[in-house]
Amino acid sequence: MGMKLQGKPTDSCPRCRSRPRGLWVRRPWGPASDVLNFWQLSRWRVLFLVGLVFACTVQGRNNGPLDLDRESEPPHRHQPAHGTWTHWGSWSACSSTCGDGVSFRIRRCIRLPGEEPCRAEARQYRVCEQKACPAGTAPFRAMQCALYNSRPILGGQAQYQWVPFHGAANLCDLNCLAIGHNFYYSFGRVLDGTPCSPASPELCISGRCLRAGCDGILGSEALADACGVCGGRNESCVFVQEAFRATIPASGD
Repeated sequence: MGMKLQGKPTDSCPRCRSRPRGLWVRRPWGPASDVLNFWQLSRWRVLFLVGLVFACTVQGRNNGPLDLDRESEPPHRHQPAHGTWTHWGSWSACSSTCGDGVSFRIRRCIRLPGEEPCRAEARQYRVCEQKACPAGTAPFRAMQCALYNSRPILGGQAQYQWVPFHGAANLCDLNCLAIGHNFYYSFGRVLDGTPCSPASPELCISGRCLRAGCDGILGSEALADACGVCGGRNESCVFVQEAFRATIPASGD
């Protein structure tokens, strides 16, 4: 039993006179038609598509898989350079004429456009030891308080005599006690080189108590080694250990 195809004769199609006689069949639609259209393309188009697919495949292998979830890393930023220090200048005169004082030296920072400020400090202090002060000489802090004697404060007319007061929190403030009264007044910072307290080896520098290292530089952490060398590594001396044995004499001998 055969299948019958329904359609119109070719004679009824005025545009199909040049085609073979037969029946017109409705063109199928769907995946089969897409395959048919692909093979009906010209040869150079097919080669172009094949080459395009190959190029995309090679590029994907070289670049690796695309990870859209990974956050893009920020580009590396060039850190600006810092300026350059000049050589240290010469040491200043000592802050006191007797006893312990301080001297300082400075250096300058040379910066090009776009450079950051220099690191470390621009000023350095060291202890300068003068001859001992004569007996009865007023301490350095007491001399600074005495500069405000008989001067009115806080816009008043009362005048006071001042002596150092060591019970305040900041040891590097010029805290002075009014003689005969139960209050003290702070006149700001003490001068550099003022002892933090009467028995302290630390000195006030820019409002801070600093201790000198073995190199004499205030704020330095340099220490002397076992050989007595400042900043040494115990390499300039030899440790000697000996054991002594002696017979204890008997009593009465």
